[in-house]
Amino acid sequence: MYLVIICHNCGQFLLAKTGQKTRRCPYCETRLVLDKAKKVAHTKTAQEASSVIRALKRKNSVGSL
Repeated sequence: MYLVIICHNCGQFLLAKTGQKTRRCPYCETRLVLDKAKKVAHTKTAQEASSVIRALKRKNSVGSL
C-alpha cells in the first residue's frame, strides 16, 4: 500500500509506502513524519499513486490559470 501526501513546507505531492515512519520531500528536502502528514489518498501500487499525483498536479495547474 502507498500513501499520497502533501509536504507541509512546499505543498508538493509525494508518495510513501505505508509502514514508513518518515519521508524526505524530493522538492525541498524537508523531513516529513508520515503520522502527522496530510494524506490525500491510499493506493495499492506505486503506479496508482503516481497516477493520483499526476491528476492532482494537472488539476492544480489548470486551477492556477
